[in-house]
Amino acid sequence: MLVLYKFVTEPHPCPYLPGRLAKMEYSYAAQLGAQEYEDLMNAGCRKFGMSFYRPLCEGCRECRPLRVPVERFRPGRSQRRTWKRNQDLEVRLGPPLADAPRLELYNRYHRAQARRKGWPRHSADAEDYAFTFVENPVPSMEISLWEGRALRGVVLADVTPTVVSAVYHYHDPDMPGRGLGTYSILQTIEFARHAGKPWVHLGYYVAGSASMAHKARYRPHEIMDAQGVWREA
Repeated sequence: MLVLYKFVTEPHPCPYLPGRLAKMEYSYAAQLGAQEYEDLMNAGCRKFGMSFYRPLCEGCRECRPLRVPVERFRPGRSQRRTWKRNQDLEVRLGPPLADAPRLELYNRYHRAQARRKGWPRHSADAEDYAFTFVENPVPSMEISLWEGRALRGVVLADVTPTVVSAVYHYHDPDMPGRGLGTYSILQTIEFARHAGKPWVHLGYYVAGSASMAHKARYRPHEIMDAQGVWREA
């Protein structure tokens, strides 16, 4: 591991729990091995591209990493319906790309989330997208969902010795009836099954946060407790 610099943000409003302040530690890694990153995940860290981070919020430990045991995962009734509903989509696996179809869908998704959920307005160009999702010191992959020539969804994931870590996913906001977010995660779990990876990490889970509630629907799952121990929830 080669960390070029590290910094801690000033306290700022928590995006998940109203009335609380958040503080994050960020590190920029020019070199980071797959096993090193897996060890960091098991210590409560996450990453985008070449930057990994962890919460350092004073008096709060509600951001808890959540992982799904691939072999024991069983989709619920609603998840099985979503899987069946999207069988007409073509699933492609490959390296992350920063091209026009992905940028268009990514920015359209964010505009929709800003309108519907109050997300901060955000627009990425090819350089921004590549820095966040494509330039990566550890092995990474992309799952893309296609309806003919139309891109409907993308999952970006890091791959370490025993983990497929879902970094981010976005999908067509004009097709709410498909459940593309759920289908994207189900495809991530399916990829991990075929790749022989025992765990899928879904990032931080915050109990009581509506935007995080969907992660707990993938059962069984384990959540890291305040002492850094994985416990089935």
